[in-house]
Amino acid sequence: MRAIHVALVLACCSLSQGVLEVFQAAPPSRSSFDGPACHQTLFSHDFGNSYGMPYVGAYAPPDGCNFTTVIFNLSVVSAGSQYDRLATLWLGDIEVWRTSTAMPVNYGIHWSFQKDMTIWRPLLTQSQKIIFDLGNLIDGTRYTASFSVTLEALYYDDVYEAGFHPADHIYPISTLSSSSNGTSLFSLPGDSGAVNLTLPRNVKSAVVSFTASGNGAEEFWFTNVPTEYVNTFPSNDGWLYGYSPFREVQLLLDDQLAGVSWPFPILFTGGVDPGAWRPIVGIDAFELPSFEVDVTPWLGLLTDGQPHTFQLRVVGYDAASENNIGPVGENWWVSGSIFVWLDDAVEQTVASSFQHQVSGPNFDFSSEWTVASDNGAVTNTSLKFVLSASRDMTVSSTITSGNQSRDVTWTQSLSFYNNQNMTNLAFNQSLAMNTSGRHSSSATDVVSRYTYPLNLFSAYNVSSSGATTNPGSVLCLVDRSKLEDSISALSFLTGTSIGAGSLETRQNVTSNYRWMDAIVTGSENDTMDGEVWLSSSSPGAHNASVTAYHRYALEKNDSVLVDEQGWEQIPVPSTIPLPLIDGIPIV
Repeated sequence: MRAIHVALVLACCSLSQGVLEVFQAAPPSRSSFDGPACHQTLFSHDFGNSYGMPYVGAYAPPDGCNFTTVIFNLSVVSAGSQYDRLATLWLGDIEVWRTSTAMPVNYGIHWSFQKDMTIWRPLLTQSQKIIFDLGNLIDGTRYTASFSVTLEALYYDDVYEAGFHPADHIYPISTLSSSSNGTSLFSLPGDSGAVNLTLPRNVKSAVVSFTASGNGAEEFWFTNVPTEYVNTFPSNDGWLYGYSPFREVQLLLDDQLAGVSWPFPILFTGGVDPGAWRPIVGIDAFELPSFEVDVTPWLGLLTDGQPHTFQLRVVGYDAASENNIGPVGENWWVSGSIFVWLDDAVEQTVASSFQHQVSGPNFDFSSEWTVASDNGAVTNTSLKFVLSASRDMTVSSTITSGNQSRDVTWTQSLSFYNNQNMTNLAFNQSLAMNTSGRHSSSATDVVSRYTYPLNLFSAYNVSSSGATTNPGSVLCLVDRSKLEDSISALSFLTGTSIGAGSLETRQNVTSNYRWMDAIVTGSENDTMDGEVWLSSSSPGAHNASVTAYHRYALEKNDSVLVDEQGWEQIPVPSTIPLPLIDGIPIV
C-alpha cells in the first residue's frame, strides 16, 4: 500500500530531497489507487496574499468516462514561516471539503490527503464552478510562506454490492455567493445561517449534512470560560475568552429543532503549541468532520410544495439566559447540504403520526477559586470549574407511499463534561473533557456511538500583550482520542457503505516550544515527543473497499522514528490522565 500511496503523491508534485513529509493518521479512502477509469487535475494554484481571493475555476466531468467512485487528492507544498490556515472547497454554492494547512518550516513541507467524494456524485456529473478558498498573508518578514496547492480527481467504475443509488438532488444551506466568485460560508453569530427551500413533493428520504468550525476567539472554544469569569485575573486582561466551553450546533426546520451536533474539538496545527503537530498533524486537521441529521420524519411538512426554512445556529452555555442557552463569540463558519432521494412512483409523499420530543440541554455547573492577600489587596490565584450537560431528542412519523407505509425515526442522546483548572493568571491551564453520544436513523437501523476524550495542559511564558509577536514559550501536554462505532446515513443510502464501521484513534504529545520574533517560528531548542494510534474496520461495499486498517507512528523533534501500517486492526490504548508535573493544575 505504501508504494501505491507514494506513487499517487509523486504524480502531482515534484519534491526535492529534505522536504518534510507531514501527515494525518486516517484510514485510506480505498485499498488501491491503481487503474482509475480516468483522471484529471482540477487545478494547481499558489496561495500567497490570498485573503478574499479564492481560486475560481470550472469543473467538468471527464468526457466519455463511466464512473461511480470519485477520489479527490489534495497535495500541498510550502516553505518558510506561516500560520496554519483554514481552507474550503466548493462546487458552486455547496461546500464539499473543509481542511486546514500544516505549519511550514524553512526547508519545506509537503502533504497529500485523499477524500472519497462519491456521495457528491450528483454534482460531479455536471459542469460546476469550483472554488477553493485558502486565505493567507505574506508580509516578507514574519510570514513568508505561500501554499502551492494541487487538486486531482481520480474516477473509478466500481461495482457496489448493495447497488449504487446516489441522491437525486443536493441543495445548499449557505449564503449562495458563488455567482460573485466567493465562498458561501455563513459566519455566525453575525449571519442568519438560514435558507428558504421548496423541496419536491415526492421526496422519500432526506438527510442534512453540515460542517461547523470555530475561528478567532472561538478556535479553542473548549478551553473558554463562562462569560462572568472572563475577568477573573484582571492583570491578564484579554487572555480568557467567554461564552463557556460548551457548543451546540443546531439544525432548525421552520424554527423547530431537528437535530444537533456537539462538535469534536479540533486542534489545528498552530493550536496551543505549534511545535506539537509536525510531522503528525492533529486528528481530523486535514478533513474536518461533518455531522448528519436524518430529516425524513419531517417530510409531511417539507413536501407540501411550500418554501421552508433550514437554519444552522451555534449556541453556548449561559447561566443568565433562558434555559441556560446563550450566544457564542465570533466567529463560527458553517454551511450545510440537503440530500434528497425521490420516489418516482408517487406524486406526493404523505406523512402522519408526527412526534417531536426534545429534552435539555440540562446543565450542571460548579466553580471555586482561591485568592491571595498582599497589603490588603486581594487577588485571584486560581479558578476551577466543572460544566456538564446532557440532551435527548426523538423525531418520528409514518411515511406512506402508495399502499405501503413505513415508520421513520431520528433519535439522539448526548452527554458532555468539561473540567478546567487554571493558575498563574491562567497562563497555566488544565482541561479534562469528554463528549459522548449516540444517534440512530431508520434509514440504517444502526445505532451510531462516539466518544471524544481530551486531556490538555498548557503553560505559557509570555507577555500578556503581544504574546505571539514577542519572545515566549509554551509547554504543552495532550492526550486525546476519537472513538466511533457508526454508519453514515448518506453513505448507506448511496450504497457506498453497507454496515457499521469502527474507528479508534489516539494521539499523545508532549512539546516544549520556544519562539523569538513570532510564534510561527520556533527555535533549535524546541523538543517534542508524540505517538498516534489508529485502527479501523468497515464492511466492504466494493472490491477496493478498506475493510480493516491500522497505523502507528512515533515522532520526535520533527522526525518520524516509527511508522507502521497494515491491513488489519490493532489495539488502541485508552486516553489517560496527564502525568503530574510542576505547575500543572490538577483536574
